[in-house]
Order: sequence, then structure tokens, then C-alpha cells
Amino acid sequence: MNQIFENYLFDAFANASDTIFIYVTDMKQDITRWSQNAVKFFDLADEYTRDTASLWLSYIHPDDRQIYLDDIMAVMRGTSAHHNCQYRARNRYGEYVWVECRGSLTVDNEGQPAVFAGIMTWLDNQNKYDSLTHLLTSYELMSRPLDASGTMMVVGIDDFRNINSQHGILYGNKILVRLSQILVKEASDCVVYRFQGDEFVIYGKKESPQDMVAIFRRALMRCTNSENEAGMINFSVSAGVTTFTASEGATDALARAELCLNYAKENSSTHVAIFSAEIEKKQNRRNLISEELIRCIKDDFRNFYLVFQPIFDSTGTRIEGCESLLRWKPDVEEIGNCGPGEFIPILERNGGIIDIGYFVVREALKQMAIWQKKYHPFYVSFNVSYLELEDPKFIPAIIDMAKEYGVDASNVVVELTESILVADPIMVKTSFDMLKQYGIKIALDDFGTGTSSFWTLHNINVDIVKLDQSFIRGLVNNG
Repeated sequence: MNQIFENYLFDAFANASDTIFIYVTDMKQDITRWSQNAVKFFDLADEYTRDTASLWLSYIHPDDRQIYLDDIMAVMRGTSAHHNCQYRARNRYGEYVWVECRGSLTVDNEGQPAVFAGIMTWLDNQNKYDSLTHLLTSYELMSRPLDASGTMMVVGIDDFRNINSQHGILYGNKILVRLSQILVKEASDCVVYRFQGDEFVIYGKKESPQDMVAIFRRALMRCTNSENEAGMINFSVSAGVTTFTASEGATDALARAELCLNYAKENSSTHVAIFSAEIEKKQNRRNLISEELIRCIKDDFRNFYLVFQPIFDSTGTRIEGCESLLRWKPDVEEIGNCGPGEFIPILERNGGIIDIGYFVVREALKQMAIWQKKYHPFYVSFNVSYLELEDPKFIPAIIDMAKEYGVDASNVVVELTESILVADPIMVKTSFDMLKQYGIKIALDDFGTGTSSFWTLHNINVDIVKLDQSFIRGLVNNG
């Protein structure tokens, strides 16, 4: 066999890695030797192949063949010293994977092509390309400085956690692929990256923040029309936008865009926010509050307490119960006053609401046991969030604590806001059925503000309905 192929160095390099493939071609005989891992990975017919240029071209994705040919021909014509390009090649399973192909050509004494040798690196396995969407990954974005001024936008799927829980992870992956296709189409002059989880980054050198907002709005419209366009569920997205300067690290720009994305998800009715000093100030406060909330929870719920709002009978002369309201008094001067309308949404986002839920139930039932001895019958109510209901231990814990403190279950009232029912009404109904079997009452708060009102009344056996003020005003004004 040709001494070009019978080479100890070839054998040594060929076995160095499962993701690096070696090849060498005798140009005069048009014979190529492949490393065994390449034969296996690409399902080649043999370790030695002829007419390799044509053979290998059939393995390359049709959209990438011209890129490959242009690069190879530049080497053959002598206008380029090395072969170096990236493309998709078909593996043994019929899947196209990204590879980076590098090689060089040596010539004989007459200047004729003699040996072409090189390596191929499987990029998917090196975090360059995302295996699900085939987009560049955040690793590629963050591994180098931004080479020009421009605009960056981070796009995230709203309530993606619920999509996965209700439809399954595989369906969630279909949503990710769908969004990646939409973004690539709508941001055709930009580079789209798969960032992390359900987030994508759009990097544009020429686009202004307003251009990015226009791209986002087109994408949002297509996402919310997925049922018509792609036969999938409709879903919503939010985005944060920021400008960046040449040579600025991607990390700083991403941090600003992420900050705006979080702001848009929490505060913006338009689903998109452009970075500003005001948004930065608000989000920095939110982050400070979030960190302090977690510290207080870990420190035995320091600075958390309950207040009880009395509930009178129809005559307004006798207190027949009360509602438990959570309060927090931070001792961090920079935070100052912080009401439940501000800190509870933060607890829901940082996961602290689960621990706080147990705290509220325990404190409320502990106080109820005291009042029950003096003012029996006397009921106490407390609010429950959707995230708490998702915890399989939470409902049993309410029942166990009611038994522990010896309270009358029929005077315990669990309140749920109507808007929470939209996420998973069946799960909510199952949870409430468990409570009612023990005798605990169910209250529906803010009735008339959500979209599931009549479904709720028909399918969930609610004991108390608390009408929202806007609902009452509407009845009066239309009367």
C-alpha cells in the first residue's frame, strides 16, 4: 500500500478523539484514506475511497455545497494556501451535523498536486452549534469581543415552563425550533444565536433599537398565529433590546438585554423594552429586593409577618372572620418600604413563594387556633398561588397543619385568584377537591377579571366568590 497511507502519525492522530476525523488523499491516484472513526460516524463504505471529491460532496447538505466547493477550488487553483470552512455533513443516522474542515495541499517537484490532508471537527459536540435548532450557541457569541457597534436583542418565550409541563418537553422543543425559524426569517440581516433555555439572541450591526423592535413585533405576530401557520399551539414571547459599542464584551451587552427582557416580562404590555437608565434603576432595585427576600427566608423568615384584615357580617356590626395578609419589613436602607404588590411577584419569580406559602399557612392556622377558643365560630382565610399548588406536598401540608393545631377545618378558607386558573384548571380542581374532602372551604378572589369565570363556577365547587370592584362598577354603570 502507498506509503502516504501507511504512516504511524496518521494512526496516532486518527485515534486521538471521537469528534475529530482524519483524512489524507493521494491526489495522483485519487485515493483517500479515512480514520476509522470517520468511517463509522459517516457510514462510509470503506476506509479507502476513490473519487472522494464527488463522494464527499453527496454527504454535504445541499445548501452548503457551494461554500465547500468554492473553498476547495481556491486551494486547487493556488489562490488559498489552506482549506478551511464549516458546513453540514450527513452522519450515519441521516442527520446533518456541523463540521469544521481544515486541510492543506502539497505539490510535487513539478508543482502538481500530490497530497491533500486534513482534519474535520464535529462542532455540535464543542458547543459551537446548537444541536436542536442548528443555530450558533452563546458560547460562540461570548468567546470573542463584539467587532462593531450595533444592537442586541434577547428574546424569551413567555411561560415556557407551563408549555413544558402541560405538553411535554418534546413539544417544548418543537416550540423552540419554531421560534428559531421565525427569528431567522424575520431577522434575515442579523445573526441569531441560541442563548440559554428558551432564550435567543439577535445580533445586528446595522439595526437600530427601533429596527429590532420592528423585527420583534413581526416575530411576535407569527408566534401568536402558530396555530394557523404551523398547526401548533399559539405562544407569546418577550424581548429586551440594547445597543453596544465596538470591542465591548458580549457579556455586558447581554446583561443589559437580559435586564430589559425581565422588565418586559414583568411590566411591559408591549412585550418589549429598550434599555434605559430608568429601567436599569428599577431592575437593580428588583434584584436587590430579590436577594434580600431570599436571605430573610433562609434566616427563619426574618422580617416577614402576617396582618389580619377583619371581615364583618352583612350588618357590619360583628366580625365573623379575617383574611391573612403577608407583609415584609426589610431592614435594608436602600430598599425602604416594599409592599406585597412589589415583593410577591418577585417571590413568584425567584421561587421563594413556595417556602413563604408554608410560612403563611402555619402562622395563619396558629393564630386561628388561639382565636377559635375565644370567638368560635371564627374563620381565617389565606391566599394560595398557582406555584404553591404545583408543589405536591403543599395541599397535604395544609391538612396536616390544620390537624396539628386542632382548628375547625370548616372555618379554614383557601383563596385563589381567578387568573391562576387559566394555567392548568384541572390541576387546580384536583387540589381543591383534596381540601374539600377534609372540610376546608374554597374562595375565589377577584372574580370577573379573568377569562375563565364561567368555567370556574361550573367545574369547581367554590364556597365563596369575592367580586372584583371593576366587575361591580361595570354592573352598576350598565344598569
